[in-house]
Amino acid sequence: MKKPTVLNAALRVLALCGLPLLLAQCVNTAEKNEADTSQEEAVTEAPVHKAADPLERGEELYISYCKICHGEEGVAGPMSDLLKVTPPDLTKIAARRNGEYPEALIFDIVKGNKELKGHGGAMPVWGETFRESENLETEAEVDAEIRKVVAYLKTLQES
Repeated sequence: MKKPTVLNAALRVLALCGLPLLLAQCVNTAEKNEADTSQEEAVTEAPVHKAADPLERGEELYISYCKICHGEEGVAGPMSDLLKVTPPDLTKIAARRNGEYPEALIFDIVKGNKELKGHGGAMPVWGETFRESENLETEAEVDAEIRKVVAYLKTLQES
């Protein structure tokens, strides 16, 4: 019979005691990660904003996505000085068009159907951004959110 060495004894102790502990830790970690993932999924499934009133919701979306470049009141946001192309004054959309607010055009610009130059390239395509950031599943949901922003922008118009 071989005489046990310290290494062999340590390996036996590890096999008898450590391995079950190691496996238990792995199972607990996997269960915790699954729980964390399902909690994260639950959090990311809900839209960021919850306003029920369409104009209120449009304002929330505007503040979250547009304010940085266009400003809280529709005129020169904090990023505007850093952009190669100054964002237009959104309070003058109708004034630049003989008092008519072109909802369909603004919708197309915001959604990304009509390219608009900004910061040296295209303005961000908010249709795609809303779909991901607001966890929208259908094109109809994306369009509905964009229409709320368009309606909110109409309230900012000055003569």
